[in-house]
Amino acid sequence: MGFLAALEFLTRLRVRRTPSGDMLAVAAAQGWFPVVGLVLGAFLLGLDRLASRALPEASVDVLLVVGLAALTGGLHLDGRGDTADGLLGGRDRDERLAIMRDPHAGSFAVIAIVSVLALKWAGLAATPRAVRFEAILLVPCVARFAMAAAAAAFPYARHEGPGAAFHDAARPVAVIVAGGTAAATAVALLGAGGLIAVAFALCCALAVGVYARRSIGGMTGDVYGATAEISEAGLFLLVAALASRGWLHPLLLG
Repeated sequence: MGFLAALEFLTRLRVRRTPSGDMLAVAAAQGWFPVVGLVLGAFLLGLDRLASRALPEASVDVLLVVGLAALTGGLHLDGRGDTADGLLGGRDRDERLAIMRDPHAGSFAVIAIVSVLALKWAGLAATPRAVRFEAILLVPCVARFAMAAAAAAFPYARHEGPGAAFHDAARPVAVIVAGGTAAATAVALLGAGGLIAVAFALCCALAVGVYARRSIGGMTGDVYGATAEISEAGLFLLVAALASRGWLHPLLLG
């Protein structure tokens, strides 16, 4: 089942006793990625409600950022770190790709990971209470649409690799389904203003993809992860900024 393949790859959640580990099945399930994001958001909402009973909001915000990293097993954060080391530390395409395969984290990786976590915390901390429910549920969903869009829009930089299947399986229908899910969720939660978040995530995917293509010739699995992390951090900040200015109107009760 496509949803289970996507869920067990993108998160540490396990439904089946032995996950298949079939990357082709995961790649074919890209249309389900935003739905997995909704599942992550739902878990974060539960954590938010439980922790808020005992802790101040600033502490809860940190727990949510850590909780999101834990639920994904640090998968995307690892990609964010490797991407930063490679794209910022290498002198040419081959050296950058080699650095990205090095399991050791360099200074650029540490800075990138700390920065993206701090930006998520800053976005959560600045999010008005009126849209906190919607932001927590929406951001992981829309960020995973950005991954599917990036896979379809740009070539794969290597001749082979785990992420190559994502580009090969990135059919227009998968992107349309993923985008439709993200857009429908955004409108259901925040009205027409929620579409700004979807457009922003798409812009993040395109910006990361253009930079990666110029630097290494295209995307890799690490860059897909970086796309999700950059999109999440930016989306939390965007929703906070739009809501603070009264441009978003929640349609559900948080």
